[in-house]
Amino acid sequence: MGKKILVIGGSYFCGRVFAMLAAKENYELTFINRGRYSMKYLGENIVEYKADRRDIQSLKSCGLKADFDAVVDFCAYEPGDINNLFEGLSISTKKYIYMSTADVYRRAPGIKTEVSPRTDTLPTDEAGLYAYKKMLLEDELRIAAAASGFAFTIFRPAFVYGPYNYAPRESVYIRSLIQKLPVYNPTDASGKFQMVYVKDVGQAIISAIENSVSANKAYNLSAPEILDYPSFLHIIEEVSGIKAAQVIDVTVDEVNAQNLPLPFPLTEYESELFDGSLAAEELGINYTGIKDGMTKTFNAFRPVFKK
Repeated sequence: MGKKILVIGGSYFCGRVFAMLAAKENYELTFINRGRYSMKYLGENIVEYKADRRDIQSLKSCGLKADFDAVVDFCAYEPGDINNLFEGLSISTKKYIYMSTADVYRRAPGIKTEVSPRTDTLPTDEAGLYAYKKMLLEDELRIAAAASGFAFTIFRPAFVYGPYNYAPRESVYIRSLIQKLPVYNPTDASGKFQMVYVKDVGQAIISAIENSVSANKAYNLSAPEILDYPSFLHIIEEVSGIKAAQVIDVTVDEVNAQNLPLPFPLTEYESELFDGSLAAEELGINYTGIKDGMTKTFNAFRPVFKK
């Protein structure tokens, strides 16, 4: 039997891919989530509990009492989410791995490294508030780790893409190409962005479980390619072998006025770029190139959208 891992969430996107990789490592996996999708198909070493992490009594009703080699948390979004686990469950762990976001950094020019200042202003927009709460949870984890004596690792991914991605990003473009739907092209957009393939995220987590160098550290997860709207569309057209049936040119003002659901930053001010080299150096992450990763992603989504 391999190491004992408690997974919080883990049935949707990043968590599902991590679980697939972890099952191959022969880990003993225990899942706590809302029970919408079972992970039993992964093998025999799977235990599942249905609970709401924000409900202490729901957690206590699991009756879980165990010592784990690692907790991997994919779904802490509100301050208190991490503390609730230790109040509602009778567990201990050697390491706690938390999936944060690269958006925790203070908005400023330049490429963000792990030592760049984090945000210090309470935002009013939904996306900014999400990142601010993630930052607060990073601090919550540090305090809990110091009090209980376990190590922690924080991952801050850029835009994650790949099979099972439920966020309407690359899948919108893939569907549009396959089903001959229009694609919007913001002609005056100056926004730039970076991505990371979901399997690379899963591999980083496994490396953090196995590698003591990751103790009490944060890591950006970001492939080095810098993208914009034209290059992103070109890559998907190239790997799919399908040209967009119709490209509708719009301005950034028109995007905002019409509330068009474009998935990436539109302006230079909204853009944030990240250095993911520390994870590569210390955890051995070989970032999947965008063309390779998007080819695999297209092949995974193609049967979903094919008419």
